[in-house]
Amino acid sequence: MSETHEPGPDFDAVLRLQAELKNESPRGVVLIAAAMLEEGLRELLSGFLVPNPSSSDTLFDGPTSPFGSFSAKIDVAYRLSLVSDKFCRDLHIIRRIRNEVAHKPQGFTFEDQGTRERIAALSQSHGIYLRSPNWVVQQPGPLSLRDQFLEAASWMLFFLVAERERITPLAARHLEFGYVFSMDEPKGLKGLV
Repeated sequence: MSETHEPGPDFDAVLRLQAELKNESPRGVVLIAAAMLEEGLRELLSGFLVPNPSSSDTLFDGPTSPFGSFSAKIDVAYRLSLVSDKFCRDLHIIRRIRNEVAHKPQGFTFEDQGTRERIAALSQSHGIYLRSPNWVVQQPGPLSLRDQFLEAASWMLFFLVAERERITPLAARHLEFGYVFSMDEPKGLKGLV
């Protein structure tokens, strides 16, 4: 049986995303949504990992940081079981759309063939529209590719923000024996076995 999570407490994250993107160009929609998702992933990972005592975090900050890229954050979140394999795949789809936009200096539209196919893959993957036929027919018209992209980005951001509140952070490890052991103990090293 699969585990189902409640949507979470921060619907404001979705409203912030939608408000931020209301008057944006297609290019702006993709870049801002991807940036917000990447930041949501960073917050989720930071909240899960043992707290960093420094003001800068070498895991995320700097040119050689192992979790500095969107792709690395996606993969490590999956490998730490913070997101499912489908969520991981769909974040990579959004990342690929973002990369297309970033490398296309002008003229990006959601109707570009590669983007259209990726958005269709997102919609098919999450299946919200298939599971919500009554909601779909109540919409004022067919859902645009922009609407479908925003729906995927919105619920994914909602999940990340809500999950940040639900996770149990890792605890710092206790000191290894070499930091506390004394050779003067009666059993010596044999007492450690």
